[in-house]
Amino acid sequence: MEMADSKFDDIRAYRDDEIPAAAQRIADDPQLESAARFAFPNLDIEVVKHAIRSCKTTDEIQRNIMYPVIRTLIQSTTDGFSNTGTERVPAGCGRMFISNHRDITCDAMLMQYALFEGNLPTTDIALGDNLMRSSLFIEVCKANNMVRVIRKDDVSPREFLENSCHLAEYIRMRVVDACRSVWIAQRNGRTKDGCDVTEPGIIKMLGMSGGSDLAENIGALNISPVAISYQYEPCDVLKAIELCRRRGDEPYQKGENEDLESIITGIRQQKGRVHLAFCEPISREELESIGEQPKADWCPMVAKLIDERIRREYHLFDTNYIAHDILHDERRYAEHYTPESEARFREHIAAAEAAFEAKQIDVAVAREILLGIYANPVDAKLND
Repeated sequence: MEMADSKFDDIRAYRDDEIPAAAQRIADDPQLESAARFAFPNLDIEVVKHAIRSCKTTDEIQRNIMYPVIRTLIQSTTDGFSNTGTERVPAGCGRMFISNHRDITCDAMLMQYALFEGNLPTTDIALGDNLMRSSLFIEVCKANNMVRVIRKDDVSPREFLENSCHLAEYIRMRVVDACRSVWIAQRNGRTKDGCDVTEPGIIKMLGMSGGSDLAENIGALNISPVAISYQYEPCDVLKAIELCRRRGDEPYQKGENEDLESIITGIRQQKGRVHLAFCEPISREELESIGEQPKADWCPMVAKLIDERIRREYHLFDTNYIAHDILHDERRYAEHYTPESEARFREHIAAAEAAFEAKQIDVAVAREILLGIYANPVDAKLND
C-alpha cells in the first residue's frame, strides 16, 4: 500500500516512485566509494554505481543491493548465521517486531536477511534520528524502509510527546491498515551490559494511537518479540569504555563521531556465530489478562512478557559461559566450552585490556564490565 498522505513525510521512508531519484543520489554521493570497498570488495565502483542506478523500487534496492551487502557482512564478519521461528511469522498480516538491541545496524539488517531467506516480506525499521547524519546514510536508510524516530534528548518534553504520538499513528497505519511489519528496538539505545530489558515507554508509545482497551489496542499490532545473540558482542570494548566512563564523577558526553564509530565497528567487527530467533507472538488472551489489572501496570506487564520471550529464545554461546566462569573464578560451566574456545576468548579479553589501558580507562573496572556483557545473559536465562 503506497502512502500518498504527506502527513508523515517527516519520518517515512521513500515510496517506490521516489526510488529512482534516491538511487541516483546514492550513486553520486562522494562517500559511496569507501563504503563500496567493504560492501562489494570485488566489484569496480562504476559497476556498483550502475547497479544502484538501475534500481527502480525499494524491493530492487533490497534484492539487488542490500541482500548481497548483508550476505557479504555475514561471510566476512561471522562464523555463521542461523535463525529459528520463521514459522511464527505468517506472511499475510503486519506485525510489530520488538527486538533486543545489541548493535546499531546489524540487529535489524540480520532480521531482514532472515525474512528474505525465508521468502517473507521485509519490514520497516525504526531508527533514531541521531544516526541519520551523513547524506549517504540518510539516503540509504530512506531507500530501505527506515523510519525516522526523533529521540527525546533532542527536543522538549512536549515535542517528544507530540513526536511519539506521530510515530505511533504512523506505525499503526503501517501495521494495521497497510499490513506492513515494523521493527523497533526494545529500548532507547543498545543494551550495553548484556541485560536485555524492554522499556515500558515503548509499549506506552505504541498504545498512543489506539483506544482504551489494551487487548484491542496493542493486540491489533501483533507484537512479535525477536531475540538476537552474538558469540562476540559487537562493540563490546566500546560499550565497556562508555559504561566505565559513566561511573566517573564527570557527566558522560558522547564524542562528535561516537555513533558513527559504533556503526562502523559493529559492522566490521568479527562476531563469531550469530543466532536470531523469532519468538512466540504476544497473544490476545495474555493481553486480556493484563487488561484486568490496574491501568498503571499495563505497560510494564506487556514489557515483561516481551522480556520473558526474548530470554527464552536467547542463544547462549561458549563465550557467555566462559565469561561467567572467569568473572566468578569457577569452572561451573566448563562443559559448555573447550580449551581452545576458552583460549580464544581470553585472548579477546587481553586485547580489550590493552585497549582500555590505551584509553586511560580503569582496566580492572572495564574488564569486569566487559565480562558482565557476556556473563549476564547466563544469569538472566538460567534464572528465568
